[in-house]
Amino acid sequence: MKSLKLKLVTLTSLLVAAFAVNANGYSNVYVFGDSLSDNGNLNAIAPDQTYGERFTNGPVAVEFVAAALGHTLTPSLHLAGGYTGNNFAIAGAKAVDEDGDESTPDINLPTQVNAFLQINAGVAPSDALYIVLIGGNDIRAAREIRSGAVFASTAEERQAIRQAANASLKAAVESEIAQIEKLIASGAQHILVSNAPDIGAIPETDLVVAGLLANTQTTRQERKANRLVRVTTKLSAKFNRKLDRKLARLEHQTGVDFIEYDLFSFLTDQVDNAEDYGYTNTDDACAYMLSQGGALHPECDGYVTATGFLFYDEIHPTTQAHQAAGIEIVQTLLAQ
Repeated sequence: MKSLKLKLVTLTSLLVAAFAVNANGYSNVYVFGDSLSDNGNLNAIAPDQTYGERFTNGPVAVEFVAAALGHTLTPSLHLAGGYTGNNFAIAGAKAVDEDGDESTPDINLPTQVNAFLQINAGVAPSDALYIVLIGGNDIRAAREIRSGAVFASTAEERQAIRQAANASLKAAVESEIAQIEKLIASGAQHILVSNAPDIGAIPETDLVVAGLLANTQTTRQERKANRLVRVTTKLSAKFNRKLDRKLARLEHQTGVDFIEYDLFSFLTDQVDNAEDYGYTNTDDACAYMLSQGGALHPECDGYVTATGFLFYDEIHPTTQAHQAAGIEIVQTLLAQ
């Protein structure tokens, strides 16, 4: 399993990398994931729940990667009956199938993989690159569970809440691994798996904390509410550790070419070295699309440009950050 983190994030470096990576000759790029990679799937079935094809102000990271490999990433439209593209990622997707019934199409990773295999007659071309980037929504769900501990009145209640959150993460990782195993069994040989970002670092978590604080009645509850950011970061790290261990075991068992991308560290680096990357705000959303009807932050210069902001909305990074991540992913492929 290979991993690389570089701080060089320029368009020139992407173009240079593109020339070199093209020599690998991947026949296609297939993407599975959530809103960090969706470029039209949710919009095709629920346009009222989106604000365009992407949840940001431009191309997403995997689109930059596909372009560097000489491919165009288009939405599969698998939930709209289209079956046309190579990007199966859809906003809102979790790694886990919450109803436990993969025969029921839903917004999750199992549905994406099953749709891909259905379209391709059960065969995953061995010379294609498969990108799996998911987990953020599963961590957000675990955060929601853990937030209940703020108002829990007994140690037993708090322990039960912690156990429930941990169980949800375990189920998510196991589901992601099961879907990767399904791709391998169908022929996939080159799989790039990204870990999850630090959900504690996104603006939405601060808003969740603010909502909890508005309802606290004791100093103890306030302390617990304020700890949720740190707790969520720990949940993100726990998910990633579980995923990393299972991927290492799977690589050893199968001999498949796994490439691991560290999205968690990427986001941490962007925040810690904001000035180096041209950010003036890494805490707030440029546009509060999900909580305030699209209201712009006072420092945001517009929906299209979002100059200086790391986060476009309460959850998702700007296309500038997506480009930086795309460059690092290409560099990771080059490091093989």
